[in-house]
Amino acid sequence: MGLKTWLAVIIVIISVIFIMYPEPDLTPKVTAWKEGGKYLQYKGYQIFYRVEDGVSKDGRTLLCLHGYPTSSYDWIKILDGLKEQFSKIIMYDYIGFGFSDKPDNHTYTIMEQAGIGERILKELEVNKVHILAHDYGDTVALELLARYNNKENKDRIPEIQTLCLSNGGIFPETNSPRPVQKLLLNPYAGPIASRLMFFFIFKKTFGEIFGPETIPLEDDLWDFFVIIMHKNGHVISHRLMQYITQRTEFKDRWVGALKNTQVKVHMIYGPADPVNPDSFIDFYKKSVPQHSITVLDPKIGHYPQWEAPTAFIEAYSTFIMKTGS
Repeated sequence: MGLKTWLAVIIVIISVIFIMYPEPDLTPKVTAWKEGGKYLQYKGYQIFYRVEDGVSKDGRTLLCLHGYPTSSYDWIKILDGLKEQFSKIIMYDYIGFGFSDKPDNHTYTIMEQAGIGERILKELEVNKVHILAHDYGDTVALELLARYNNKENKDRIPEIQTLCLSNGGIFPETNSPRPVQKLLLNPYAGPIASRLMFFFIFKKTFGEIFGPETIPLEDDLWDFFVIIMHKNGHVISHRLMQYITQRTEFKDRWVGALKNTQVKVHMIYGPADPVNPDSFIDFYKKSVPQHSITVLDPKIGHYPQWEAPTAFIEAYSTFIMKTGS
């Protein structure tokens, strides 16, 4: 047999082994997070969300938008700090993520993820909201911001009081997709690569986007992994990855929303981020000089709310207090 044939055989064997491998059990921590949530019915699918009551009695509501490829569980380390600032905190898993349904053969778009957020806010009768977002969630937030700026969906989109972003590739010019992301974007290799998500591969590729001294413990990485694998979520990774091309396609709408909004916007940024290298800082300041930014310790990477929860909460609390909203 030739080299190509041998490679094809090896891929088939690995794929069969992986398909036969059972979905890993949820850990106690992850199970507790899941059991604390509810489900919204959306077009025949179940969307997972959590509502947490805060300590504050001022009636303010916060919507948290998580990143790729993870889930609302991302916010667990700063949840207590957020409760000090808000009366209600809403978190949800986008369709295709976390504990929400993960249909195959589905076209996943930022537009739809934002629409699901609108549905949840309407269901909970929220008419004013602060938004805190990370990574993929930054782009979902910018779509919500565009709708709010343009007075679209006036019956559904509440008043956005403040917006805080963190380590999202909101500018295609400064975003640097990782090799695994480029692989998943390949129309031929992507569907195969999606099915070959072994923990040792995930641990290496996911761990690389954290700062050198703040890589999660192996138990924490396993928690992230089992959430992604839940409901066979790994097999749609290539479909979810299309958000990167959508950022370029809708750049004028989303970056334009950031430039033209009257909403107070802040960025919390971990500079040891290989996905959004530190060239992002100057580009952000030049592109949207009216908006503020907190640059964290140089060793903090792509997941600042996980890597530096205390510093993250301090930066966010300072922003909220300054706005007086």
